[in-house]
Amino acid sequence: MGRTAPTRADPELAPTFSVPPALVDALGPPVRPAGVVLGADPDGEPVAVSLVRPTPTRVVLLGGLYLARQVTLRAVGTGTRAVVVTGRPPVWDTVQEAGDTLVRVVGEPPPDLAAPEGDPLLVVHDRGATARGPAPARRPRQTTLVVLPSLVPAVSDLADDADLVLIQRLPPHEAELAGRLWRLTPAMTETLRTLPDRGVVLLGRNLWRRVDLVTGPRETAILGPVRRGD
Repeated sequence: MGRTAPTRADPELAPTFSVPPALVDALGPPVRPAGVVLGADPDGEPVAVSLVRPTPTRVVLLGGLYLARQVTLRAVGTGTRAVVVTGRPPVWDTVQEAGDTLVRVVGEPPPDLAAPEGDPLLVVHDRGATARGPAPARRPRQTTLVVLPSLVPAVSDLADDADLVLIQRLPPHEAELAGRLWRLTPAMTETLRTLPDRGVVLLGRNLWRRVDLVTGPRETAILGPVRRGD
């Protein structure tokens, strides 16, 4: 199963803001209808994604812990509740402290994932590159975010089933697999191999967008400098 190379942005997944990237750190609940700001495009325009949508959503993040924690923080900043399922709870401590009551870090998926009708919920699965993915979101305004450190054949179906994939720099063999999986052009495949530490590609149905992460002072204090790995 594969997708043809995307040629345009899906407005539901990637609306843009008219504020400068420097204001990312000040964004809060009032911007929730427009989505979560991830960074800036090559022209310096802020780029956001509708991370939590009216329909159940699955997002796969191919990259490092920095990006996973930043996305979670930004979602919480819009008023979204987050449950992080991870085998390494200590690395999420600062996110839980910053998110206060909106962030819950657990070792196993809790049985009480239900939330009040209409309340947005992000369930982050920080489990590493495994063949078996978590159960998909089953209710509106719930998103499952699967954090994978690498793209390997065992997780290719899981990645291909996602509504949105966030991709950081990939080693050559993983970039080649991504090119075959999503039927990317040679130029797109090369982009995945050469992204800088702050570079991210947003990939979805009819969506290919290259952005640079923009981090404000408060996020830097929590997460440290932008980096590709963990």
